[in-house]
Amino acid sequence: MAWPWYGQILGRSVFALAHFFVPGTKYLAALTPTLIGPNLEVTIVFGCGGLQAIKLFQILFALLLVVDWNELNGGRAVTVYFGGLAVMLIANVFRITLLFVMGNTSWRQHVIEYHLSAGWILLTLVFVTYLGMTYRWMLKEVKG
Repeated sequence: MAWPWYGQILGRSVFALAHFFVPGTKYLAALTPTLIGPNLEVTIVFGCGGLQAIKLFQILFALLLVVDWNELNGGRAVTVYFGGLAVMLIANVFRITLLFVMGNTSWRQHVIEYHLSAGWILLTLVFVTYLGMTYRWMLKEVKG
């Protein structure tokens, strides 16, 4: 139900970044926002809206909780969880922007062929980096 509003926020965020790198970029506001560049037109559909990034984060974070539950500070884990959701949404904006910018260069064909797998790889790298930065902080204090 939130897609019409979230889709516009996502589309406008991508446009705000992409127009600096791709001169002449145009934004078409619709239920599925579209960015129009000189070599590639990108329509942001519901499936690219970042929900898969959230799903990936939640699965990996849940696995971390199951494996390390006894070692984690619960309050800090909750903070890291909500921070991670925000990081994944922001990473999705950068992912779509990067694909749009690269698609409007000589990398157009590669972007068309590999944008789905490239997205999963990028988002997994973001998760691993985020976890690397926050994991020690989530652990319980060692006494003595």
